[in-house]
Amino acid sequence: MKRLKIVEQIIIVLVLAVIIPFITMGFIISNVSQQSVRLELANNATLMAQFIGDTVEKYVNFSQDQLNQIASGFEYIPNTMAKIQYFDDIESKSNLFVNMDIIKKDKIPNKLFDSTNGFITLISPIESDKNYYLRAQISINIIDALINKENQKGRNIYIFDSKTKELLATNANKNSADQILSELNMHKQIKEAALFGKMKNTPKAYYEIENPKWFVVVDTTRKVTSKTITKARYRIILSLCLGALFIFIMTGLYTFYLYINIRQLFKGITAISKGNYDKKIHLIKSAFTPSELVFLAKEFNYMANKINVSYKDLREKNIELEKLNEFRDNLVSATSHEFRTPLTSIIGYTSRLLRNDIVVDEAMRIKSLQVIKQQAQRLSGMVEDLLVIPELDSFSLKFNITEVDLINAITSVLEYLANDSVQFECDIEKNIGPVWADEYRLEQIILNLVDNAIKYSLNNNPIKIKTYLEGKMPVVEIINKCEKISDDIKEKLFEKFIRADSKLTRTTRGTGLGLYIVKGLAKGMNIDLECHIDDEFKMVLKFKDYV
Repeated sequence: MKRLKIVEQIIIVLVLAVIIPFITMGFIISNVSQQSVRLELANNATLMAQFIGDTVEKYVNFSQDQLNQIASGFEYIPNTMAKIQYFDDIESKSNLFVNMDIIKKDKIPNKLFDSTNGFITLISPIESDKNYYLRAQISINIIDALINKENQKGRNIYIFDSKTKELLATNANKNSADQILSELNMHKQIKEAALFGKMKNTPKAYYEIENPKWFVVVDTTRKVTSKTITKARYRIILSLCLGALFIFIMTGLYTFYLYINIRQLFKGITAISKGNYDKKIHLIKSAFTPSELVFLAKEFNYMANKINVSYKDLREKNIELEKLNEFRDNLVSATSHEFRTPLTSIIGYTSRLLRNDIVVDEAMRIKSLQVIKQQAQRLSGMVEDLLVIPELDSFSLKFNITEVDLINAITSVLEYLANDSVQFECDIEKNIGPVWADEYRLEQIILNLVDNAIKYSLNNNPIKIKTYLEGKMPVVEIINKCEKISDDIKEKLFEKFIRADSKLTRTTRGTGLGLYIVKGLAKGMNIDLECHIDDEFKMVLKFKDYV
């Protein structure tokens, strides 16, 4: 099965844990809210229908009582002109009745409360004369204003008479009134406000007045529904959307920082796996960064640092092992090659001296012994060089520092190396005083330098030995003509098993340890060692400790 990434998993979790529950919760809350608001609208419509019906009925009854009072006092008016003036005064002052007059009994309409031309007609008998009635009219507009005052909800309100004739309507049109009448004919009951119609979110309520016998209808319009149910639904949906958006934003920020930091961990692990032990994890720290990741990054960096240190140590050890291995190979090669020549000479001349089948004269015997001695000294020197190397490497070589006559040390070395094939040009300053050094090690330094000059001298040119004072400091120079030496060899001249030139290496005897030993001994006795290479190979010794 394919493994999902963290971002993909978080999206799935959000869908399952947030989106679906939010949609379900929004659907439930919206329906519950719609049901409650719908019930509230229905109750409000029935209450309003009953309230308006009672208000209209009370207003009409009040007007009837007022008219009855006027009729009862009618007998006290002395003449017709006074009665006419009385009617005019009532109409002008009360603003309640209009068109007041006296009618005969046979002119009374069948309907006590009649409405014609936007007026409601009221009739009251005159007590002094039973054959006459006082008739007055009240305007429908007064009732309309009264209804509009009470209607603050924006609903349509209708009043119909017993013949389902429309008496007045507020905020409505003809088509609405016809639809109301068609639905109302199937739902009529007296003295109880009731709902009718088919629209759930636009409930209609009616209330029948007994006196006058009218129907009050309250119709909930879509505008009211929009302000209540629809607006509430939109608010719920908007709240849920804002809540979901907030969750997405917070989750997005958390996921962003989590993903970035985990990617940093991935990069660190990948770098370690590829051998980059210097890699460090740098987290983007914020309020969204888990403490576990911070701890993990800290421990990872600590681990990487430990591995890096161990790797560097291991690499240094490997380099040391390679150097030791190289040293071993060079040592075996040098000793096996350099020891073979003098040993061969010693064995050959010794065998000659021991043979009985030939006669060895005195001159031959002395010459053979001289060669044996020379080769044995050579072997002794090479052994001494090999023995002094470990002490130089470990800085454990001990020196016996005394006053040493520098001129005598140089003279002894030259006498030891003197033979017919070597020429020396000496420029010795006679007034050079003694120096502080180990006499044996000082002669070893001079011997190695002169021997090196002899081995690499070009065309057997003479070796120049020069001494002088630089201020009060004694200086020794050993110079020989040489072939050109490459730059990479120049930098390695004082290392172990290095020769001046690869061509010379194949033809010149030596272990390649001479200059390395010279450098170590000179440093141990506080002698400055300088090397100058051009057409000549010049080695300079400067004795800083002198008497």
